[in-house]
Order: sequence, then structure tokens, then C-alpha cells
Amino acid sequence: MGFETPLLLLALAAAGLPILAHLLRRRDLPVRLLPTVALLRRAEASSRRRMRLVDLLLLIARVLLVAALALAIAGPYLSVTLPFGDGTAASVAIVLDDSMSTVARGEPTPFEEGRTRALAIVESLPAGSEIAILLGGAPNRVLVPRSDDLDAARAALAGFEPDPARGTDVVGAIEHARHELAGARHAERRLVVLSDHARHAGLTETPVASGLRITFETIGADAATENAAIVAARATPDPTTENMVSIAIEVRGSAGLEGRSGELTLERAGEVVANTTVELGPEGARATLHAPVDAADPGAVVALEVEDAVELDDRRGVLIRPAAGVRVLVVDGDPHPVRGNDEARFVARALELAPERGGPIERRIVDPDTFATMDLASAEVVVLANVATPSEASVDRLREHVTAGGGLLIAPGDHFDARAMVAAFGDLWPARPLDPISADVAGPHGAGAEIVPAGATGLAHATTRRRIGFEDLPPGASAPLRFGDGSPAMVMAPYGAGRVAALATTLDDDWTDLPYQPGFLPMIVRTMRVLAPSGTTSDTPHTPGEPIRLRAPAGSRQLRLVDPSGTAHVFDDLDEEVVFEDTALPGVYRAEIATRDRPLHAEPRLAFVVAPPADESDLTPGTPPASAGEDDAPRQGSVVRRSLAPWLFALAGLLALAEAALRHRTPRPA
Repeated sequence: MGFETPLLLLALAAAGLPILAHLLRRRDLPVRLLPTVALLRRAEASSRRRMRLVDLLLLIARVLLVAALALAIAGPYLSVTLPFGDGTAASVAIVLDDSMSTVARGEPTPFEEGRTRALAIVESLPAGSEIAILLGGAPNRVLVPRSDDLDAARAALAGFEPDPARGTDVVGAIEHARHELAGARHAERRLVVLSDHARHAGLTETPVASGLRITFETIGADAATENAAIVAARATPDPTTENMVSIAIEVRGSAGLEGRSGELTLERAGEVVANTTVELGPEGARATLHAPVDAADPGAVVALEVEDAVELDDRRGVLIRPAAGVRVLVVDGDPHPVRGNDEARFVARALELAPERGGPIERRIVDPDTFATMDLASAEVVVLANVATPSEASVDRLREHVTAGGGLLIAPGDHFDARAMVAAFGDLWPARPLDPISADVAGPHGAGAEIVPAGATGLAHATTRRRIGFEDLPPGASAPLRFGDGSPAMVMAPYGAGRVAALATTLDDDWTDLPYQPGFLPMIVRTMRVLAPSGTTSDTPHTPGEPIRLRAPAGSRQLRLVDPSGTAHVFDDLDEEVVFEDTALPGVYRAEIATRDRPLHAEPRLAFVVAPPADESDLTPGTPPASAGEDDAPRQGSVVRRSLAPWLFALAGLLALAEAALRHRTPRPA
């Protein structure tokens, strides 16, 4: 404590004046005339007690009043060391790293250390200052937009719960913070970066920003850095055993863990289904585990038993699911009681013989009457083989099917009426068809890699005797198959979220010898896979916080996603692509769908995995960049004077009120 003007402390001598006045007043006692001696005695005793107490309180109040005023005018102050700044109003942005390397190790964690430091910075700012708080986990986010409401900023910071597995985006957060301070109200603008500054953060150079002072502070400097992690786990079909997968696992570890052994297990539904032991070397470790496919539950967890800095990255989700297949509905426009004489015999056989690689193809063959009344929810690709013009209701269902992401293949035949089909299907056609013509022509042949690679010999000797033509292809349409004269043999175009293809000749041998060509089977299989919706999610893990785009199979009425914590997220509007953003938790996200025909059931093709970035497990410390613009800036530990004069003047005011109240209660002479 100190005083701005110590000489004014001499005014404390004035505190003796009330004492002197008190002594002089005691000599001038009032004289009262009382009627009786008894009354005199009682009154005298009572008056003396009351007078003594009141006089004592008055004396104390007056002495303290004079002393408080004397101290106040001397300019008393306290020297205070601020956690941040110099006590003047400023515009400040804080970048707080909430990546996995700060959240998931140590006790307290580096993040908690950073939060404490950030709260101290906010607490040190005077009223009128502006504060913005940004989070440096990936993707970077704004926790508190620039505001002068310091209390709200403190509450938001204290109540924030970090996600456990985010990557690092401190560089992006710094850039974001610079934009937050671009319109700052105060000339003094400061940016404080609180991070563990691990090497993987990639922060090596100080950002250049005119008029902005940047400070880098390291949090968690004493936290453990020796760490091992499962950085990859991918399942592929086992070529030696049916319905089995091989899971290739990669483990990385710090140099200090070399030679350490740990058990590697594969867990499904809480039970260990495979295990092995790995020893960490200079390049980490690799292992392969084998497990059966479970079509109902594609999720499993690979776990490493080892003592290290971060437990979270010792477990990693993996998808164990059958290869994605295609459900095909073939509408046979010329059915026959004897199988082998019908329109769909060749395409049905091709689908039966489709190789399992790439996923099985399930096919169902129905006649036009059955098709007219059935729901298309169970089909992903519909094939109309020589079908007469369908009813308006059937076309509406087909349009809905394709719009939602399904596929449609139209093949002509003797029942085909170009005008009627154009009138019925309208813009659903990839190109407007023309009436059939009879003329021998070579082909179809591949005209690109979409269906059959150009020059492939499987269709080299195909000949077509009758075919339909197409008007000029509209924008967006393609011709993956062509005849020898260059005319389109197949036209394909997107429609809504799906695709429509039209073949110029039949799928049987009535108009062409195409079904007898060795390339017919791969052509049909490839066409089905191209037309099928891309309903299978990638096996590659997504990073925490990354939005996932999902499209439910055609005909789905509800999609239900269950995250690793067991929380369900339900989506009923499936007309458009579903964008799922709640991906902060690492692990397997399971999917279920409901259709008109079936209640909620597992849909392994929509399951996906979220895992922290591999480099986030590398805790090797980096070197923070040098601070910028700090030459004349108030640094951490600045000593400022906090004046006590306002408090003393306030005390003097209260004492003056107390003195006035006591004087009012003092007995007056009769």
C-alpha cells in the first residue's frame, strides 16, 4: 500500500479535534429542575447512562470520519499484479486449444490449465473491455463472439465441456480471431494463444497482423508425452475363408515406448473375438486379426492394452460388414410359364452369376401385374424389360423411386410404343426415344469406362438386328454404349438423386445376339452397380466434428443413427440428403432404416466410424512462435495501482450519516 501525496497524511492530526470538542462539552452539563428528589435520582441515573453511550459513539464516528477524509485526500492505493494487461480497457481475443492432445491427458488436463488462465485474463480486464474466445480444436469454433459482456464470457468459458477427440486447428482459430478483432472498439488489441504447441499443430511462424499484439503461452508443459496409438484399422474380405474379414491394424508409439509389448484385441458387443500381442518398435507395430462378418451389427472395436499418456487413442472403431450389394427388381414384360423362354431369362442368369466381389446382387423377377401394385422400397434398381406402357400410378412410383436415389433401366421389345412411353414417362427419359427400326448394325460396344471400357473384346462381335433410336442427347446425358455407326446403344442421365438408363435393344435375343457375348454378364453387372444409389459409407474414418452426408436407400421412411454413447438421432425427412453433424464422439455410428414393408432394422451400409486424426496422438512438444508486437505492450505480471480513495470517501459518507443520526438521538436540555 502507498499514498500519492504522503504529506497530506498530516491532516490526520485533525482527528484530535473531535476528542477536544468532546472534553469541552462534558464541562457544560445541562441543569434540570425536578419536582422531587426521587424523580431527580431516577432521571439523573438514566440520563447519564444514555449520554455516556451516545457521546462515546459520536466521538468514535467523528474521529473515524476525519481520519477517513484525511486518508482519502492523501491518495491511498494498493499495488496489484495483474494476470494480464495493465488495467486499461482493451479488445482481447483468446484462442484456447481444445484438441485431443490438450483434453485427453493429465490431471488436470492442459485444457483445464488453459481454461484457468483464460478466466484469469477475462477477470483482469476492466469494465468496457471487449473479449472474444475461440476454440482451437478442429474445426475451429467461436465460443464467445466479440462482446463487452465480461460476465457472460466468464460464464460461457466456465461452463464449456470440450469434446474428447478433436484434431488441432489452432492456425485456423488464429485467423478467425484476427477477423473477430478487425472491428474492435479499442486501439489496444491483443490476441492470446493458449495451446500445448505440440509439433503436429503446425504453428511455426508468427502471423503478421498490423496493430495486433500476439502472445503465445504454453499449457500442459509438464504433461506426459510418451504415447502409443492405434492409427489405422481396416477390414477387407478374407480371400481364403468365406464370410470372414482380415483387419489390418497399425500402431504408432513414442521413442520412449520402444520395446514395450501390449495385447491387441478385437471386441464386438463387449466380447473379445480375436487377440494378439504386439511389440512396439521404431516404426510402431502392425498386426492382422480375423473375424466373422455380422450383417446385423457392423461395428467392432480394436483395443491396445498399454500404459501411455492418452487412453482415448488406444481404442479405435472398425467396420466389419459384408461388401455392399445391389437389390434389383426385374419386371418381365413378356413372362412365360416355362422359365428360360421369358424376356428376363438372360438378365436373370447374369445377375445370378454376378461375382461376389463388390457385393452380392439380389434380384427379384415379377410380371407387370404384380409390379403395378407393389411397393418399390425394397428395390434399389428397377429393370423394365419389354414392359408395355405402365399406368400413371406406376410411373409416379418410379419417378419417386429415382428422385430418392434409385436406379431405373428401360429396355425395349415388341411391346414398346415410343409415343406412349414418352407421354407416360416424360422428362424421366434420359433422351427422347424414337420408334424401332430394323437394320443390322455392329454392337453395342463400349464407348467409355463407365459401363464397358472402350476396346474391350467381350462385346467385339455383338450384332443387333433391331433397335430404337434417340433424339439428340440433352445436357448431362451420356452414351456409355454405342453401335458401330456411332448411334447410342445406351443413354444414361441423372434424375433427382438417382439415375436412369435406356437401352436401345432388348435384354434377350429377340433383337440382338448381345446376351451370347462374353461381355454381356459384366455389362449387366456394371450397369446395375452404376445405377444403384451410392448408399454405402466409406470405411475410412471421419474426423470428429466432420459433417457426414448420408442418403438412405430408396423407399426408406425413417433413418435412425445411434452414436457410440447409445444416443439415437432420428431423421424422418429423407427426400434430401441427410447431413449429420453430431460427430464429436469417436467410435462406430450404427444405422437403422424403416420402410413401408419393414420396421426399423439394421442398415450396415450406412454405418460409419469417427476417429481422431493420427497425428493428434504424436505429443512431441513443438516450439511456440515468438510473440509479436510486444515491445511496449503490458505483459503478464504488470503491476498497477488500485486507488482506495473512492472506498474511503464512501466510508466517510456512511460515517457522516451515522454521526447525524446519533446527534438526533442525543438528549437536549429541558
